[in-house]
Amino acid sequence: MVVTGDVLLHPPLVDQARADSPGGQGLDFAPMLAAEKPYVQGADLGVCHLETPLAPADGPFSGYPEFSVPPQVLPALVATGYDACSTASNHTLDQGTEGVNRTLDDLDAAGLAHDGSYRTEQDAATPTILPTPHGRVGFISVAYGFNDGPPDLPWQVNILDTDAILAKARAARADGADLVIVAVHAGTEYDTEPNSDQVSAAHTLLASPDIDLVYGHHAHVVQPLQKINSKWVIYGLGNNIAAQETPVDGTHRGLLVRVTFSQDTTGAWTTSDIAWVPSLQDAGPPHRWCSLTAGAICSSPDTDAAALAATTHAVNLYGADTDGARPLEKP
Repeated sequence: MVVTGDVLLHPPLVDQARADSPGGQGLDFAPMLAAEKPYVQGADLGVCHLETPLAPADGPFSGYPEFSVPPQVLPALVATGYDACSTASNHTLDQGTEGVNRTLDDLDAAGLAHDGSYRTEQDAATPTILPTPHGRVGFISVAYGFNDGPPDLPWQVNILDTDAILAKARAARADGADLVIVAVHAGTEYDTEPNSDQVSAAHTLLASPDIDLVYGHHAHVVQPLQKINSKWVIYGLGNNIAAQETPVDGTHRGLLVRVTFSQDTTGAWTTSDIAWVPSLQDAGPPHRWCSLTAGAICSSPDTDAAALAATTHAVNLYGADTDGARPLEKP
């Protein structure tokens, strides 16, 4: 499976989508994601993180602090190869219950599975299971809190509560999941190292036999990978596509991580490979996701080399390289 970081549609990306649309009519987000396509389409399962609520197709659109972004991004995510998106984030409630429900309706219409926010209490209690050609994957998305909260209803968005997550994982297993993955939207923004909440959650969740992978987003910069109990946590994937105006240069870097699980003759599943693709996106137009290991020049040779060095350092802070995580050059 492939997981990526924040899809965070700041106004410059909406402008770029308009410029990429034929004749400047409509919005086309596919070109900025095009270089991801071979990696995502080549996986059995591709999972994105839709950080913000979707607006009506004709807007109005808005950026920070209360996002409401074009639903036209969904066809681009589907065309890139994504099968599902996590929806629990600190921005989930930016447009209230109406925004939550509209986002989920639009994801359903696009054919993208989702977890993290819900329209009904029954939906919230029903495990999200993602089918693949080789196994069924339970999917749980949670967030540390909300900028515009609390939710109108207590079950509307999953909060970072390890007891509740473990209960959801058990329910997913009981419903036939072969593997369970947990997307955790948490951390200290712009900090390369995970905070104590992230570390504590990862250790608690990966101690459970019901959970196979924990991965995260929210910090907007790349954070380490770490092997815990023969399983992996990806503390922070950084941004997938975004155009933050913060002076922190790490917000233009991200990770695409491919995790391979294998089943042995006893039926047990283990992580057999974990490989990461470092990405760079220019601060200005044309905004494009670009792999730093695929052989192309993303920005300039010097900028690319510095970005690759910084990402490699962040990934390996906790010894991921010695535990088998590796950079991926080609899809």
